Amino acid sequence: MTTSIPVVVAGASGKTGREVGKAIAHAPDMELVGAIAAHYAGSALKDLWSEPVSVILQRNLSDIDAPYAVLVDFTERHSSYQRVTEAIVRGWDIVVGTTGFSADERGSIDSLVRQYHVGAVMIANFSLGAWVMEQLAQQASRYFKKAEVLEAHTDTKKDKPSGTAARMAQILAESWEINAVDIPVHSIRLPGMVAHQAVVFGTMGQTLTMRHDVHDRTAYAQGVLAAVRKVSGFRGRVVYDLGEIIDPV
Repeated sequence: MTTSIPVVVAGASGKTGREVGKAIAHAPDMELVGAIAAHYAGSALKDLWSEPVSVILQRNLSDIDAPYAVLVDFTERHSSYQRVTEAIVRGWDIVVGTTGFSADERGSIDSLVRQYHVGAVMIANFSLGAWVMEQLAQQASRYFKKAEVLEAHTDTKKDKPSGTAARMAQILAESWEINAVDIPVHSIRLPGMVAHQAVVFGTMGQTLTMRHDVHDRTAYAQGVLAAVRKVSGFRGRVVYDLGEIIDPV
């Protein structure tokens, strides 16, 4: 009999955390053993999600006494950093979709992952389409030498540019051996948007545009579920590339 993977979702009341959490609750090889949403602490998760789950929402990770779980975190930078480091020290593996971490914070997480020999996946965008666009853009950068990145998200998203756009700029910069700050990135924050990104390449007499649109946050579920299943195989290192997780069809 296969043992289910215990999972704790932080950000269970958020737009992305809610959809990812529901996917985890329905996954036959996973067990949702805890959920964190500070403003709903003490409430039944089944009432928040309208799903048959027997979990009470907690305020902090320290309120969950599971000996081991995979922490899935979709929150905001400051609370996420504290929670992620606490999970690592407890010996938990982590899957993080929170963006906006500073270089020092990422370096600290990386050091802790090595020290405590846990598995870690930290990816700005868990959607398959965003990763495929990165691969296509990398190919295009061999033939085009100028590009600009455009990204648009809902007005409640705090970091600007998005982690996805910053990663795209870094990919292009590495291909062209320039600094990522020299790749123009344009950000839009408006109500009604979810997550949208385009890369426009230009050369003499022509342009090439690549675009990816997330219409709802279930788009992230496939990548997150794959990460939860594989993260224990990455002990002692942080995985930043969805390509290490997603299997071709």
